[in-house]
Amino acid sequence: MGSERLGLLATNARQSVILKPVHRVIALQIEEDRVLLSEDESHHLVRVLRVRPGDTFLAHDGKGSIFRCRLVRGPEGWQGDIVEKVESQTESAFSICLAQSLIKKDRFEWVIQKAVELGIDQIVPVISWRTEVRLDEGGLSHKMQRWQKIVAEAFKQSGRQVLPTLHMPVPLEAFLQNWSAELRFVLDEAEGTRLRSLLEEKRTARSCYFLVGPEGGWDERDRQLFAAHGVTAVQLGKRVLRTETCPITVLSILQYELGDLG
Repeated sequence: MGSERLGLLATNARQSVILKPVHRVIALQIEEDRVLLSEDESHHLVRVLRVRPGDTFLAHDGKGSIFRCRLVRGPEGWQGDIVEKVESQTESAFSICLAQSLIKKDRFEWVIQKAVELGIDQIVPVISWRTEVRLDEGGLSHKMQRWQKIVAEAFKQSGRQVLPTLHMPVPLEAFLQNWSAELRFVLDEAEGTRLRSLLEEKRTARSCYFLVGPEGGWDERDRQLFAAHGVTAVQLGKRVLRTETCPITVLSILQYELGDLG
């Protein structure tokens, strides 16, 4: 076989394995055989991703269902005609809530993004004694919109089925009074058992919440609250991790040991 023929076959083989990117949106509303899109999702799909009429995309309802749709122009703007329901299972059976003390903007946003990718179910920003970030009412509204957008983008990027819940910031004591889980612990470099030991005791747990402190660590008044509510203090090891590294490390361990990672 000639070299030109071999080269042509190699080119065709490379082209045959090139897959079109999968474009995902969060549906504004689902009506029988069609999906309505928000103005932002429509703009991103058509103007940014350059999806054309007749092209397919995936629409997530955020509650567990995913639909393959064909882009069409309807009387109310861009929408998707449902082609089929996509069977998928990307959610862990192990439910996890992260209670993260408010930290500096870029670090907190990074934590949100990676936590969603790793399968977090709920994120609760908490205000502890040493929390340095303070938000007034106007600033909080802006922050929540920004954080919700990060949650949505990470949700789509990771192909998840159920949109994680991002709660409004609450004082630490209010969180401890109102939240419960089978497995509850707080990361504390100053004291505590090893996380590995705690997980060995809680192999059957199906729900968890864990707390991560601010840059300055926990105050003794915070620790008194943990003790009063029966929250176990744990350590990750001998090395001191940055506050934004801690939740991602713990999430990876939890999903590997009790969830669906690995």
